[in-house]
Amino acid sequence: MKQFFISKKYKSISQKNRLYYFLIIPTIINLLLVDQLFASGAYDKGTATGKGRFELSITINPFGIVHYGQNYAVLSYGINNKIDLVTYYSSHQNGTESQYLGAFYQFYDSKKLDLATAFGIRNENQGKFDIFAPQLLYNYHFSNDYSLGGSVVGVIDNETFNNKGTAIDITLYKKMNSLINNKIKDAYIGFGFFKNSKADLSKDKLYLHYSLDFIF
Repeated sequence: MKQFFISKKYKSISQKNRLYYFLIIPTIINLLLVDQLFASGAYDKGTATGKGRFELSITINPFGIVHYGQNYAVLSYGINNKIDLVTYYSSHQNGTESQYLGAFYQFYDSKKLDLATAFGIRNENQGKFDIFAPQLLYNYHFSNDYSLGGSVVGVIDNETFNNKGTAIDITLYKKMNSLINNKIKDAYIGFGFFKNSKADLSKDKLYLHYSLDFIF
């Protein structure tokens, strides 16, 4: 009986540690990077989700602490091992809400490098639409569960077809084995840099961002 309670106690401590790494650390990072944090947008890495699987990517701006930040969720579904349907919803601190719907195609797959392209449409609550094309997504795999992934995405105004700029995302991902259970195939935490489509890379600074990714 004593052994049972000890086992239960350590199991509880383990669960608390997981909660700490899963929620507390990203919140602290947000607090430290108040003027730098920016969500990654609809831009992902170049690895397909996999047939019949879902991938959920989350970025949180707790308590609205970053005045230009956003709460963000991207959901992907693998139609097959190369093609995903992708949708997202984001809520910005300035009151803007946006939704995205697109298709993702991984055209290159190797042990070290994955490459993909995508096409999608973003709708904002002002009734404006943007076309996200062309898109190049990549994911370079290192050893020890690390990879470097991101995207280069062109943004086009749906009405005028004017080029609104290019968004660039580069993120270092780490596989979080301690978070994986029988319902989650893989879990990742990512930290990286993001340039939105309105920023000139030679004049504007890059924004820091993070994401939590789950495949199930």
